[in-house]
Parts: sequence; C-alpha cells; structure tokens
Amino acid sequence: MMNIEKLTSIHKPAMRALVEAVHQEQGLLAQFYWPNDLLGAELATAEAVGVFSNGHLAGFILYRELDRAWEISLVASHPKFRRQGLMEQLFLHLIAAKGHQRELWLEVHEENVAAQKLYEKLGFKEVRRRPRYYKDGGSAILYTRL
Repeated sequence: MMNIEKLTSIHKPAMRALVEAVHQEQGLLAQFYWPNDLLGAELATAEAVGVFSNGHLAGFILYRELDRAWEISLVASHPKFRRQGLMEQLFLHLIAAKGHQRELWLEVHEENVAAQKLYEKLGFKEVRRRPRYYKDGGSAILYTRL
C-alpha cells in the first residue's frame, strides 16, 4: 500500500537512512552528493513530502519557497523501491499541491538520465545548463515547470 504525507522532524532518521542506502548502493557520487553535514543543513531548512510503501519510506522530496518558485533541492528514492512509479506519484502530489502557486525549479546531474526522463514526462522543461557544476566536472541541467 502506498501513501504520501508531509514529512516532519520525526521522519528525519528515516530520511537519513534512505540517503545512506543510496550512498551504500552507489557511493558518494557527484550526482547524489549528500554527506551528513549537508543533509543535516538541508533537512533543517527545507519542507519535505514523502511516499511510503507498506509503511517504509520509499522516497522523498525536499523543497523551499522562493519569491518566484518552489525550489526542489533534493529528490531521493530508496534503491529497493525504484521503478515502481512511486516517485512519479510523489511528484504529481507535489505538483498538485504547489505547482499552481508558482513555478517548480530543480536541477539534475547530466548523467542522471532516468531522473531527466521522469521530470520531462511530468512537464518540466530544460531552461539552461551549468557547465562543470559538480565535483566530477559534470554539468547541472536546470529544469522548470510552469
């Protein structure tokens, strides 16, 4: 059973564990570089929404309100729950809740093709690139959804 809910401070341990599961699977790669200090700062300042599968946190999105947009700072999907459509449902929920108020912004590593396909399917459009933005020299692709 899947459900989506706003995440609060009680969910922070599960969010940290999910990020750690991603790091254990792929290492601390530039396209998902969230060491504990950066993650802690982000969890302290961003709003969050998560998707649960049978009571387990399967994925979450961190975002914050800016003057002109909602900026999505972190999208994390637990390796055990990928390719099940859960993140698509989570994004649709966020779009329905926030997307009518202002634009949604996010960025993604140029090598994260699976995420790019999802974002484009959901109506995000590439607006520009930041060359050599990541530590590995990879470019960031900036997306917006009006």
